[in-house]
Amino acid sequence: MDAVIPAAGRGSRLGELTADRPKGLVDVAGRPLLACAFETVVDAGVDRLVVIVSYEAGQIVDRFGDDFEGTPITASRFARSPNSHHRA
Repeated sequence: MDAVIPAAGRGSRLGELTADRPKGLVDVAGRPLLACAFETVVDAGVDRLVVIVSYEAGQIVDRFGDDFEGTPITASRFARSPNSHHRA
């Protein structure tokens, strides 16, 4: 079973916390938010993590690489319209 984790938004409402990183890398209890989400779904038995990325995607890929605790990660690039005003 795959888990799809949305992590494409800039996180502008988080202010300074996302000035130099995507919201998925903001620390929560000393760990990146995405690590908390990954751990939850891996513990539930998923076989693959599919992470939807966009803003600062390279930082997420660099931080987690190809797997999380042995569970493969696929980063899928989210393409947004240049005229989009969506805030995530």
